[in-house]
Amino acid sequence: MRAIFFFFLTFIIFLNKNSFAIQFESLKTKNGIKFWLIEDKSLPLVSMSFSFKGGSILDPIGKDGVMNLMTSLLDEGTQNFTASEYRLFKRENGIKISFSSSKERVEGTFQVVKPRLQEGFYLLFESINKARFPINEIKKVKSQVKASIKIDNSNISTIASNKFNEFFFKDKLIGRNTKGTLKTLSTISRDDIESIYKSSFIKDRLVIGISGDIDPSLAKKYVDYVFGDLKSEKFKNPISKLKELSEGRKIIKMKTPQTTVVFGQKGLGRKDEDYFAARVINYVLGGGGFQSRLYKEIREANGLVYSIYSYLMPYEYAGVIVGGFQTRNENVGTTIEKVKSEWKKIKTNGITKTELQNAKTYYKGSFSRNFTSTMSIASLLMIVQYYDLGEDYFRKRDLIIDDLKLNEINNLAKKLFDSESLFFMIVGEPKI
Repeated sequence: MRAIFFFFLTFIIFLNKNSFAIQFESLKTKNGIKFWLIEDKSLPLVSMSFSFKGGSILDPIGKDGVMNLMTSLLDEGTQNFTASEYRLFKRENGIKISFSSSKERVEGTFQVVKPRLQEGFYLLFESINKARFPINEIKKVKSQVKASIKIDNSNISTIASNKFNEFFFKDKLIGRNTKGTLKTLSTISRDDIESIYKSSFIKDRLVIGISGDIDPSLAKKYVDYVFGDLKSEKFKNPISKLKELSEGRKIIKMKTPQTTVVFGQKGLGRKDEDYFAARVINYVLGGGGFQSRLYKEIREANGLVYSIYSYLMPYEYAGVIVGGFQTRNENVGTTIEKVKSEWKKIKTNGITKTELQNAKTYYKGSFSRNFTSTMSIASLLMIVQYYDLGEDYFRKRDLIIDDLKLNEINNLAKKLFDSESLFFMIVGEPKI
């Protein structure tokens, strides 16, 4: 036990001091598919994380939720497996496969024990290339999604989040719920599902990270086997800009002893050169948990909330800054004014040298959390490629953080943070 602890401690110290030493191979298959691989023979396990650019933003008008419905059906029957046979085959062969959709992409995770590599990649091939979408399974999954939406519609936090998206994003395509609505789900046919399936899995939109006990030649073989026959097609991300965002406030009346508030303003895309500087500013403002200014002022000093937070929500080329809190109905107005006050302070005065150093220490130290499993490593490899951060990202990351200058960060705070452009979605019975 002591030896295991010593190894783990040494590993963490190594990562903290040597994030630039992360070694991966950038590979290309015969069919031209690029991916990154970290070969790791410590466990007989192979993990893969992959994504296709697109996501629910591509749902046709009036068919909101079709992308989510399609990804939920990928393990509910294929050309050679019924839904029950699919699940049994997964269980018997130590295979894990899951799919999900977000606004910007369809994501998948895959994991298999090494002795069952062939069986695992065969099942993944079936999902990606041979999904069948049986009518009875469509009805079943639709019912599940509708039940989930009904639960969401009874949860004040989820209502506030969904209503924030609906009213904050003036581009109604972006503001839609990825699950859709009860009304739009009822209009989605099997043809709609098949159509989005065929138009989503495009080779040119694919990004892959693999980690585990598999050598490069075998990895290339299986990547081509699963994805090699997909069609090619150029893709333009619809979320290239956020032209208009709402400002001010919107109140949705609900009978409840506490009001939920979600707020936000325009932010930065992940590819923006100032993105890390914006993360540091937000860490100080509302992303640092108990250490953040919002928490210290609004929770500790005034006891207005139990928790309060803010975070960056980046898309590929654009982004927003979002935050939220719950408070007693009579405290809503006061809490909103204090949020705006902290927003103004960070814009006017910036952050301090000590706050900058604490944020740098946090971001450099927390990076090792990405290395807790082969799956987390595969996911990291995928996301770095997705945002085109470069093959030298792991070497540069600490340098980027170290090179952040206080005056440059505070200049960005002046340009980016704007209390007057904040939008507050307020759900409850606020006394304001």
